[in-house]
Amino acid sequence: LLTREKLTTNVTCMQPDLTDAEEKARSMNYIFDDSAHKDLPLKEGRRCEGGMCCEACSRNIFPTFASSAETNFGTFPELASLTFNNLKRVSNRSILQFVRLVERVRRTIAHEYGLPLKTILPLQAYSRKYVAGTTQQGGGGGEGDFVTLHTDEATHSGYHYSCVLYFNSQGEDFEGGDFVFNDPADDATASSATEEEEEEEASGDYDALVEKIRHAGRKLTPFHPKRGSAVIFSSGWENMHEVDKITSGTRYTVPCFFTTCPVPEAAYEQMVVGKPKTDEDIADDWLHLLLAHRDETPLESTGRVKELLMKWHYMCSPLHMH
Repeated sequence: LLTREKLTTNVTCMQPDLTDAEEKARSMNYIFDDSAHKDLPLKEGRRCEGGMCCEACSRNIFPTFASSAETNFGTFPELASLTFNNLKRVSNRSILQFVRLVERVRRTIAHEYGLPLKTILPLQAYSRKYVAGTTQQGGGGGEGDFVTLHTDEATHSGYHYSCVLYFNSQGEDFEGGDFVFNDPADDATASSATEEEEEEEASGDYDALVEKIRHAGRKLTPFHPKRGSAVIFSSGWENMHEVDKITSGTRYTVPCFFTTCPVPEAAYEQMVVGKPKTDEDIADDWLHLLLAHRDETPLESTGRVKELLMKWHYMCSPLHMH
């Protein structure tokens, strides 16, 4: 990755400038009204609740984070719908490739933000598809054709670093579906937007006018997804983002979210088998937590995934690093 193209934009870290009571009252409003989220009063600084984040914030775009061979659904068919909660019928090949890509993101975050690798853990990673003309049912990997404006750290206080990896390309496999950073506009940008709104109103294009009003006073920075590309960024309010509506086709991605919150020692003590102490222990964890292909109840699956994510840095880093 150090030899590949990377586009970095450094941004000022931001967090809500609200009292606890005010923030709780507004915390979920963005689900129903994205203007409630974009109009949050903000102040400079990194929140990073319970974690050990870098004080710098940024957006990193890797046009070739993964190769065509590494994202080939012919070779790894289950990558299109993989979730750690249901691995019984997923091939070892696809499981290992998915883990490899998520681990590459984790190591990239450590490098980009100067953090010790052992302090970064995935909190969530799954394949998600966006299908034109559908409405998302529930959260997680459910289908839908857009994502409303939001901040990842507002969604979950433990989300400190975020990534979206793309498995197919805009213009070839789907239309629409830009990933868009949404920032406050400067005065010049806001003025020109107002003139455009007047032109839209005069032309009678009211759908376009509604969209212009929704984005009034905002500066939009779209990224056009291509297969194998990735966007990696700090998860705070400096990086509010949304996904434009998919107008045709299906868009395949891997959203993944990482925390710097340490795992409490008590959590390891409650496991049947705690922290691995030898390479053989690590091999057993790989088999038990990822490659066993067994029947599970929902409760068993949830427990296994929780243990997997808490042990991830032991399973994917040499023991001498811990």
